[in-house]
Formats: sequence, C-alpha cells, structure tokens
Amino acid sequence: MNTQKIISINPATKENIGAVKQNTIESLTHVFDRAHNAKDEWANLRLTQRARILRFVRKILVAHMDELSELIASETGKTNWEGFLEVFTTVEHMRHVGRHGPEYLRTEIRSPGIFQNKKCYVNYVPHGVVGVISPWNYPLILTAAPVVEALMAGNSVVLKPSELTPLTGQRMTELFHEGGIPENILQVVQGFGDVGAAIIDSSQVDMICFTGSVEIGRKIAIACAEKLKPVVLELGGKDPMIILEDANLERAANAAVWGGFSNCGQTCISAERIYVVENIADQFIECVKQKTELLSAGPDKITNDIGALVNERQQEKVMAHIKEAVASGADVISGGDDLSSMGGYFIKPTVLEVFNDNSDIMSKETFGPEISIMRVKDENEAIEKANDTGYGLSASVFTKKKNRGQRIARQIRAGSVCVNDIMTNYISADLPFGGVGISGIGRVHGPEGLKSFSQTQAVLVDRFGLKKEPWWYPISTGTKKLFHTITRWFYG
Repeated sequence: MNTQKIISINPATKENIGAVKQNTIESLTHVFDRAHNAKDEWANLRLTQRARILRFVRKILVAHMDELSELIASETGKTNWEGFLEVFTTVEHMRHVGRHGPEYLRTEIRSPGIFQNKKCYVNYVPHGVVGVISPWNYPLILTAAPVVEALMAGNSVVLKPSELTPLTGQRMTELFHEGGIPENILQVVQGFGDVGAAIIDSSQVDMICFTGSVEIGRKIAIACAEKLKPVVLELGGKDPMIILEDANLERAANAAVWGGFSNCGQTCISAERIYVVENIADQFIECVKQKTELLSAGPDKITNDIGALVNERQQEKVMAHIKEAVASGADVISGGDDLSSMGGYFIKPTVLEVFNDNSDIMSKETFGPEISIMRVKDENEAIEKANDTGYGLSASVFTKKKNRGQRIARQIRAGSVCVNDIMTNYISADLPFGGVGISGIGRVHGPEGLKSFSQTQAVLVDRFGLKKEPWWYPISTGTKKLFHTITRWFYG
C-alpha cells in the first residue's frame, strides 16, 4: 500500500514542520462514493439548520484562532499578524454566511406576468458534490470561504488543499468536523495535480471551484467544458492602482505599501501596477519610498513586517522580473535585494519606477514584494493603461472626489474596484468576488457566491386546475382571434 507523505516546509526557515498522508488515486473512489451517498441527508436539512451548524463551526475556529494563526504563518512563511488577519477574514465571512445564507437561498417568488392563474417561484438547490481545489497563498480563507458557501448551499464537499500548505487544510477540516459538519459531508484529500485532475474527472463530483493560476485554470475550464460541469475559477490578477492629482497622497501611499507588500506581495488583488498623474508623481514616489524603507523583512514572525515567499521558484521568478525591469530602464527607488542569506526565501520590499509597459513586471503577474509605479499625464491615460491587460480581477482609484472615483470605477475592466481603499472589498463578505477576462469565471461571496454553489430551479404551479389551457389542442378559430385581439390591445 502506498504510504507516501507530503512534507510541509516553512519558507522562512526551510524547516520541516509536518507531513500528511498522500491520497492514492485508487483511494479517491471511496471518497467520492461517501460524498455522493451522504449528500442528500445534508441537502434535506433546512437552511436554518445548516446555518446553525456553520455558526458553531465558526465559534470552534475562534477558539483555535491562535493555533490557526501560528500554523498559517509557519506553513506559508508569513508573519503571525498576517496569519491572524486570515483567521479574522475567515470568521467574518462565516458570520455573514451563517446570518444571511438562509435569506439569500430561500425560495423566491417571481411574477407570473400575464398569467395570473399561475404561481411562479425559484428554488436554489444544491449541485450535489462540490470539488474545492484551494491555493497556498491564503490557505485558510481561500479554502474556508468556498467550502462554507458550498456547505450552506447544501452540497457535500471534497477538498484538496495545495500541496504546499497541506497542514492548514487538514486542520481546518478537523475543526469543521468538531463543529458538527459530518465527516462524509466534508472530506479532505491530499496530493498533487493528479489528485486534482481526478476530482475534476469524477462523474460523482458535480461542480468544481478552483483558485489558482491562469495556466491551470484554463486546463480545468477545458476539462469541465467537455463534461458540461459547472465551474467557478478564481485566477490571477495584475491589479492597477490609479492615483489622481487630487488624491490624499498620505492615504494613497499607505494603501500602495499595504497593497503591494502584505503577504509578501503574494496576493491576487495586490497593487502591482500603480499609475500616478505626473504633476504629483514625485511627491507620491517619495512618500512610498519613505514608508517602504520603514518595513522589515525576515524570519522573525512577530517583529518583522514582511514574511517569506513560498518557495525558491517563486523567489527566482520575482527577482527575474525585477532584473528584467531594470534592464528595460526601470529605476530602483527602494529595495530589490535578494535576502536569501537570512535563511529563507526573502526579498527586500521593492519599489520601481517603470517606463516600459511591455516589461514582464508590468504585464505578467509577479506575485512578490514589489510595486511598480508609472507616470501618466491624466486620468484618461491612467484608465487606458489600467485596462491594457488580459487580466481583470481588482483595481483601485484614489481621488478626493468620490463621485469622480466611482465614475472611473465603471470604466475599469475588473471584477471589483475600490475607491480610496485597497483589498478591503475581499473582507466585505456581502460583496461578490471574481474576475473578468483571464482572471476567472463566476463569483464567490455574497448572494452571488452562494447562488454559484446552487442550481437555479424555476417552478410554475397552476392555481385553478381547469381542464385545459386556451392554447392547448384543440384550438378553436374563436380562440385564435381572441389571442390576436388581446396581443394587439395589450402589447401594441
């Protein structure tokens, strides 16, 4: 019997912090059978019953929040504070789903239109078994959010955490079971791409939710399309930030530094491309530089601001983007140093002024502790450059005129836009989250997210039970004339 294990490494220290048993492909058949056989019992619970269980699960997570924060930080290399923020965001989303899930998923009465002898309504019913494939950069919130929404909608779930952060997914699942989620309703499987592919390929898995890279997302989209299997894809971003001439520069600079460097820049809605109107560019760049140089990076998870990148490959990619940008004419405003001598995968927080739109650091997702600033002449050029990408996940606009910011937001091709803020939209649990273009398909969070994990079923009920409808056979000449008259009078 195959007893291979997946070892979890702390990227900040390169130490082995634990291991999980790797699932064989053969073992997945039993997992899918259990999920399929158990789904109806869970689906038959009332919405309020499922919400009550999820509220109790939330309380369990809060009771273990210090443990979870520490585990997240150890497994990802981020700081303890960033690990705690992930727990905080998770329980806020769970609070919202527990409180509003029954409201969003209850039966909706719809108008029967002209047919007042009919009753029309919409049911939101479960898909059945949902496969959730989650990423490494936020191993709790990007796992828990789709799992909770799928469970609230009445589905059973097969979860595959990232092979880089298996311990967090394993522990989260244990705590969900402790909180009352039946073991057959939420199962965790551990493995690499072949395990994910088996989940997608299974005829007993009815829907897929994947968060990860565009490259893998495309393959999953093709596989699901061939099976006509519903899929939600939360993919990458190259998120623009627009700083207009009337912006509050102190707030904008603070947002840029937070958006660019939190989680060591490994955030799909970070501030990777900053477009600043040229008549305030010098002030803004200097402000960002000063704030960046106050930050510390290193293995101490308590005192440092910035943690590690997830592995050597990611560190090499980010350094390659920085070096290519400099070779293309970019100026290093701050940082840019490889800090591997600290023992982990560290890079000094980097600020660049970039002049070449086509450099990798402006066109490809970097996913590291760098922000690239480019001067533009006005808001029109800023909007044009912000939209000059295949990505469309998130964006932000800074201006003291809120109406102006909201007008510009409508012109930006992105699934979400913040005005005078950054990334807080993700914490706002009632807002849907997802991208356009190569940034993804579908939505999680809010009512739209819960309904993504449901099938929309339309129901029409006849009220009176007459022998036949007027348009059923046989149709008399008088009936035909009557319908012509009604149509001309009512719609003409």
